[in-house]
Amino acid sequence: MTRTKKSPYFGILIGVIASMLLSLLLVALAALLLQKQTLGFESVYIVNPVIKSLCAIAAALIGTRRFEKLRWLWGAACGVGYIAVTTLLFALLSGEISLSAANLADLAMCAFAGMIGGIIRSLSK
Repeated sequence: MTRTKKSPYFGILIGVIASMLLSLLLVALAALLLQKQTLGFESVYIVNPVIKSLCAIAAALIGTRRFEKLRWLWGAACGVGYIAVTTLLFALLSGEISLSAANLADLAMCAFAGMIGGIIRSLSK
């Protein structure tokens, strides 16, 4: 009986799911800090992109584990997958889909953060 090799593309899905859970935890932590007035309301404009970037990096670090080459490219795919799923989920929960320049900026930011995660993964080998 031979052991089948798992597809590396499955790692991207695992990375996106793990980053969604991390995002949920970080948003809950930020909400708690806002409620306790440790963070001011004006910090939301800084905390939100930081959370998105950290989660895109985490998605890339987890998702590119099984790839041997072009980890920076697959890391960008992980970042894009994370923000796409997040945007789709938020659109479904809010009941409206709006595509704007902010969505494109988030897409570019998460793709770049995913590239950084893929580069870090390739350097850590």
